[in-house]
Amino acid sequence: MLVNAVMTSSVVTVEPERSLYAAASLLREGRFRHLPVVRDGRLLGIISDREATADNDTPVIQVMHTQVITVSPDTPVEVAAALMAENKIGALPVVDPRTEGLVGVVSQTDLFVTLARLLGSQAPGTRLELHLHDLPRQLVVLGATAEHQHVSINSLIAFRGEDTQAVGYDVVLRVGTIDPRVFVDELHRAGIAVSSADER
Repeated sequence: MLVNAVMTSSVVTVEPERSLYAAASLLREGRFRHLPVVRDGRLLGIISDREATADNDTPVIQVMHTQVITVSPDTPVEVAAALMAENKIGALPVVDPRTEGLVGVVSQTDLFVTLARLLGSQAPGTRLELHLHDLPRQLVVLGATAEHQHVSINSLIAFRGEDTQAVGYDVVLRVGTIDPRVFVDELHRAGIAVSSADER
């Protein structure tokens, strides 16, 4: 999934000559924490709610951050998330590399919503935690078991745990049934470890 699928494209911006008072009003009205500073569609900087105070007539250009980390619309969302985490920032302006124009903003909230979608949390069902020591082969077994039991797979995310010496992958699986006991039993018989099951 790319940034252009999750970003906010209707971006509220401020001109560099506007006052911090004006910037603070825009931030407060929009209930967001970061405001891109733009002239003629091009990003000049960014200002946060920490710099924008409601009783200050200082021009935005004097306090804005000009060394802005940006992403393009075709940046993978996991790269955007890593940039936010590594730099301890809550939003990234999205700039079209062809025109150098600001086309959106991707925020932590956008990424949280995306994570919830990827994990299938909107659909009723059960969340299962598995451990697969032979990912390619056991994914085939998992799919065949789901087909045999007529259980839909709403989402599946595989990742390596924090222990770099551990073998295999941890898997978070959401299936479209509120009673997965028969499905889980068949997985156990096929040698797939299911560590937990949470209905939602």
